[in-house]
Amino acid sequence: MDVILDSASRQLDRPFTYAVPPALHDSVEVGSMVVIPFSNSMHVGFVIDFCERPDLAKIRPIVDVIDEPPVFSRDMVELCKWMAGYYLSPLSQALRLVLPPGRARQVLEVIELIEDPRQALGKTGPRAEREHLIIAALAESDNMLPLRELKSRFGKWVPGVVRTIESRGSLARRFVVPKPRVSGLEIRMLEISEAGKQALAENSEMRKRSPAKYRLLQALAENGGEASAVDLKQLRVASASTVRAAVDAGLIIESRRAGLRELFANRSFPVEERHVLNDEQSSALGDVVRALEAGEGGAFLLHGVTGSGKTEVYLQAIDHALKQGRSCIVLVPEIALTPQMVQRFKGRLGKDVAVLHSKLGLGERYDQWRGIREGRHRVVIGARSALFAPMDDLGLIVIDEEHETTYKEGSAPRYNAGRVALELARLKKALVIYGSATPSIESRFAAENGDFSYLRLNRRIDSRPLPNAEAVDMRELRETGTPRLISPRLATALAGVYKAGEQAILFLNRRGFARFLQCHGCGHIFQCPNCSVSLCYHSREGHLLCHHCDWRAVPPFICPECGKGEHRYTGAGTERVEAELKRLLPAMKSIRMDADTTRHKDSHWDILEHFKSGKAQVLLGTQMIAKGLDIPNVTLVGIISADTSLGLPDFRAGERTFQLLTQVSGRAGRGARHGKVIVQTFNPDHYALRAAMAGDETAFYEREIGLRREVNYPPFCRLINLVIAASSQDHAIDVSEWMGRLLSQAFAGKAGVELLGPAPAPLSRIKGRYRYHLTLKTPSLGSLSGLDACLDAYESFRSSYCRERGLEKESISLILDVDPVSML
Repeated sequence: MDVILDSASRQLDRPFTYAVPPALHDSVEVGSMVVIPFSNSMHVGFVIDFCERPDLAKIRPIVDVIDEPPVFSRDMVELCKWMAGYYLSPLSQALRLVLPPGRARQVLEVIELIEDPRQALGKTGPRAEREHLIIAALAESDNMLPLRELKSRFGKWVPGVVRTIESRGSLARRFVVPKPRVSGLEIRMLEISEAGKQALAENSEMRKRSPAKYRLLQALAENGGEASAVDLKQLRVASASTVRAAVDAGLIIESRRAGLRELFANRSFPVEERHVLNDEQSSALGDVVRALEAGEGGAFLLHGVTGSGKTEVYLQAIDHALKQGRSCIVLVPEIALTPQMVQRFKGRLGKDVAVLHSKLGLGERYDQWRGIREGRHRVVIGARSALFAPMDDLGLIVIDEEHETTYKEGSAPRYNAGRVALELARLKKALVIYGSATPSIESRFAAENGDFSYLRLNRRIDSRPLPNAEAVDMRELRETGTPRLISPRLATALAGVYKAGEQAILFLNRRGFARFLQCHGCGHIFQCPNCSVSLCYHSREGHLLCHHCDWRAVPPFICPECGKGEHRYTGAGTERVEAELKRLLPAMKSIRMDADTTRHKDSHWDILEHFKSGKAQVLLGTQMIAKGLDIPNVTLVGIISADTSLGLPDFRAGERTFQLLTQVSGRAGRGARHGKVIVQTFNPDHYALRAAMAGDETAFYEREIGLRREVNYPPFCRLINLVIAASSQDHAIDVSEWMGRLLSQAFAGKAGVELLGPAPAPLSRIKGRYRYHLTLKTPSLGSLSGLDACLDAYESFRSSYCRERGLEKESISLILDVDPVSML
């Protein structure tokens, strides 16, 4: 059989053939995790296929099957092979994406001292200090330690010294597979026994002698004769001592059963009725239903203005797929959107709905995964990783807010969930719906060129008008000498909202209190020591913080450059807006939603419920409040600074600004009352701002697509970004220049292929590593067929470069990003 070694090494990225011993014949399937001998060690591998026995004298057998049913199907193997090829990453990294949450395994090499430490020390030479260190460490740890712990403690010389001691018979090596990080839940059940039933029947005597036991037995009888210990505790029926006494007396029987962690045990979901569609929604749904019935797959771009009822189209399309016996996946870009989406879907579809995202506990994610695999849930809602849920008979994939960059994974394999969904749908003959009020330039271009079926929703539900937008030119305020974080016009509008009993959303895509701290004497800006960025000030914690590496420090009293103590907090974040709002309108209650206030599992739910219930009149936040929220009482959206993303050194800066402003503006006026948007900006004439305020997506698209065509950027080419990172700037320059020469030679003469760089990345240093990038522009990825060979050559060059300079290989790294969504 063919096995992929669980290793990120490119040199080991190929199938290895192993035999299956007779004792394991019935246990191994495609998708099994197995323990395999490799070189002189043991490793975890993934079975991807069975094959004819090759013409070899000896084939090593697998050692064991890890105690799991197969963790992925043949379709998932094919999807992972495609991902590994498309995103130029090792297959094992793709396969790890489809493993059950918390069930990834590894083989641990354990070193055991098998004789008395004094005898072992007596066999060492007089200068064997390193042998003494290892023997002493083992003796202090019950004669046993993992090899990796010894290496971490003493250094990379450990394996060689261990082999020397082992050759004298003092040590033994063992390989163990530790338990997974998460396991199935066992529920303690309590069941009334025959003796208990008899005692309950004689109620007068039982009630007098032991009223606590009587209440316990009565509660069990009313619950069908049994209940979990947790349920009884929540009902406060009996104390733990009463339960134990009843078990000891034989009145109840205690047992343990496999169960699931209930994700929404303390939440209720009001039933949501099916809505009557308008003519645009009916037309869009009709096209989707016909494609579902044809069963040949395909892709739709559902382009609808904010508030046009895209979610209702999703729901009714999903309902049709479920009636066909097929399952569905719904992806959302932000965990902040999950509560509202879950409420609607749970209200309509009930227990059919599962949820998968990173804010859930590991055990909760595992149980949701199990429920999906076992067929208890046929609809999955979640972030990009939900795409790999073990769904049978997949019929429909919905990608809501398809334009969002969060669908792009930040570590290898750097996949885009939207692109992978298309391939998964092809394998399953399923349908994909890409939905957005502001589709990406690439998606709209694909739709207009016939690659996607194009569906339009041009008006809001019940023909409600889009909100009126008004720009506040902050340059004029500055010229009058009265710069304000919240302009007088916005402050007046907020006061009007409060007086009318309505609600508002304030948006600023920057958290913290101040963007940076600057010395008033010499102008010095306090920088992160690890990254090429300034430190943001967070007033609640009272510290300066780097948003890239999380380095933090207490603001200094004295400037390290000039020795003066006068500092100025410059720029604004959500904390500062919150403080300013309290100063201007102290009676108006606000709640903040950003990365600092949503660290806990249920933070998103709690903040949104607090706001929707009317306990706060203002919701203030970053991009997580910019889309998807449907709160009828919100009549005003204030954009504190529309210019935040315009100055980024990225060709998509205008597109991101247009999308963000359009999306956040769309939160206003979704109920019976008309909405208003106030946009504070220093660039009121920028084409992206003008189009967003006018609600003219077509004008923006035509301007942007013209600019992209002129400079040959996506969708008119494909990009691959390569970032060389090293702890030394000289090393980063050396390796990136070598890589540049290699790529120039490899693709010289290839029509349409262009190499940009090497050059310092816009964020030139992150987490102590200097970054240089090279960008390949190509008409198609097929034009870069020699890139794999270049990557292999890079690995060889890196090894020799590090060896010659006495460096660890890990001190230099290459990040390869196919179809990057950020060039920073």
